[in-house]
Parts: sequence; C-alpha cells; structure tokens
Amino acid sequence: MDVDKYRNMISEFSGLPLFDEKCSFYYDETGNVRKFRLTENGVNAEEGIANDFILGGVLFKGDTSPCDVDKLFDELKISLQEIKFKTLAGRGADFWSAISKKPIQQYLSWLDSSGLYVHYATLNNMYFSVVDMVDSLFAAQPQFNFGLEWAQALKASLHRFVVTHIEEILPILHSYNYPSLNKDDIKDFCFDLSDLIQSYGDEDFYLENFRQLLKANGRKRELVFIEDNTPGLLVEEYSGLRDGRCAFYKDSMHYFDEEAEAELALKNTIYTLNGQKLSNFKFIDSKKERLIQISDVWVGLLGKLFAELDQSTPEMIMSKMESLTQKQKKCIRIINSLVDRAERLHRGLIQSVNSIEIIQHRGSLLALMDELF
Repeated sequence: MDVDKYRNMISEFSGLPLFDEKCSFYYDETGNVRKFRLTENGVNAEEGIANDFILGGVLFKGDTSPCDVDKLFDELKISLQEIKFKTLAGRGADFWSAISKKPIQQYLSWLDSSGLYVHYATLNNMYFSVVDMVDSLFAAQPQFNFGLEWAQALKASLHRFVVTHIEEILPILHSYNYPSLNKDDIKDFCFDLSDLIQSYGDEDFYLENFRQLLKANGRKRELVFIEDNTPGLLVEEYSGLRDGRCAFYKDSMHYFDEEAEAELALKNTIYTLNGQKLSNFKFIDSKKERLIQISDVWVGLLGKLFAELDQSTPEMIMSKMESLTQKQKKCIRIINSLVDRAERLHRGLIQSVNSIEIIQHRGSLLALMDELF
C-alpha cells in the first residue's frame, strides 16, 4: 500500500492532521506476550487479558538530540552499561513505589527539562481480539453503523462483558476455533454468545444492540473478519503498531531495540514510498543507544501507571493522593505534562487501541491526580 494513501485514509477516518515534520523516534516496549492465543484452559498468557502491550519512548525534532543523556547517568551514579525501568524502580515495583524511588524522580525531572517529547501506542490484547466481531456485524449490516462513537460504544460494551465473564467466554471462543469460524458454525456461535449475554439480563443499551445484530448475522451465517484466520490465534504479533508508526510518520526516522522477529516483520512491511518498501527504521542494540534505554524506563513506568489506574476508582485515587509526598506528586505532574506536550505536537503520538471506556477512565483519573497536586 502506498504510504500516502494509508496516511490520508487514517487522517480522514480519525480526524488526525497529517504530520510531515522530520523527527527521530526511539522505542522500547513492555507487555509483549509474543503470540496471544486460546488454549483448552483459557489463554497462553493470562497477563495479556488485562495488561496492554505498550510501544513507546522519546523523540526529538530533526536529527540532532537536544538533551545530554550522559548528565542523567552521572546524576544517577549508575555505572551499568544499560539501565531499564527495573534498574531505577526496583524489581516488582508498582507505580506508587516506583515514584517514591529517587532514581525515578531524578529520571522524570531530567526528562521534563530535556527537550525530548514522549510518545506511546498501547494495545489491549483482549479488546483487539474481540472487536472484529463488531466490525463483522457492520460489514454485513452497514445500515446499522451510525459512526465512530457508536462503534466505540458497542466495542466497549462487548469488551467489558467479555472481561467480566472471561471464564465463560473463552471456552466458547475455543470451541468454535475463534477467530477462524467455519461457515456452518457461525449461526450456532452467534446464538450461543447471544444466549450467554441474555442470561445475565444486562440492561446495557449498547450490549443489547450488539446482541441483536449478532443474532441477525447468525441467521446470515456471516462474520467476515473472524473467518479464514489461524484457529485460536488472537494476536499474532505487534508489527502493526510498529508498521503504522513508521508509515504515518513517514518523514521521520524510527529506532527500535533489537529483536529479530520484529525486524523481519518490518522489513516485510506492506507500505511503499515512491514504489519502494518503506525503510525509515533501524534496529539498534539498546546497550549502544541510551535513548532506547530512556524509552525502556518510560514505557515501564506507563505500564505500571495504567495497571494502577485500571483497578482504581476516583475515591481510591483521592485517598492515595493524600498519602503521597510532594516529590511523588511532582512525578505525576511531570507525567501528565509530558503527555500533554506530546499531544500538542501531534495527537497521534499518544495512541490507544483499547476500549473507549478504559481510555476515558484513565484520562479522568490522571486529570484528577493533577488537580489534587
């Protein structure tokens, strides 16, 4: 696919303006379960149900870095060849304990004044795995696709039901070789899932609309996006996020941590520029590139933050904020400030393939934390 055609398509669909400025992106990742698949006992990686895969890091405009990374390493008094999130936060640290550690506080203060921008893209494995059902309904019944917000609401309600009733959902998916349903099984699959939803008497408006559309598709025996795939394979790998970043920010250079499978996938990119495969990326040994190490700490911190937010209520956050030190609160302010600064540069730098409910929940709690600083 021509990269400009792809960029224009994304821009028209999402409302994102095109971004043609040349930047240098550095990446690391967390939450990579490699292949996320169904098994007889559920899934191969239970942590992949709730936790996101996060690809992200830092960037700067042009080719010349504005920051002095060596200064940070000198302040940290670390003689190791490579730093990671766990180096600064300690093994097993949650978000609250991480921001209580002096090295994390030093890291965030440095990052805040470094002149770098942050960026990230997250993908929730379970959300990604089930929303093709909704898209399949709309493919067969386009008259019931009332726009982006409607689709997001249906997908969010479906995802919430799936996660809430995961022990009942996974056996159904596995028994039908999801996401590769046979034509002859589509009707039974749709009605089995519909019956399960109905059995809980959920009064969710969007979930009920999904259920009715599902039954109609069952009668048609059509679920186009969950046919003819690899049985049981929910997420094959995460090259789509890497590919998409390189394509949308085509005029930039993208530096990833060395990983053979990821490198092979990007070299086989579907995107072309002037008839040639897109090649605006390099894979570098993180031990030789400190900005990739900086990216490791950033995505590691985000992973812990999102895990905390996802299990918190506003009341829990307000209570916790009362117990934090000023230095811990400053860490939260810096994180919010860095994300805001990135979105001012370009909204696409902060990307979430996730339920709109979860995205909004995280955003509202982060805003609350900022208000309580």
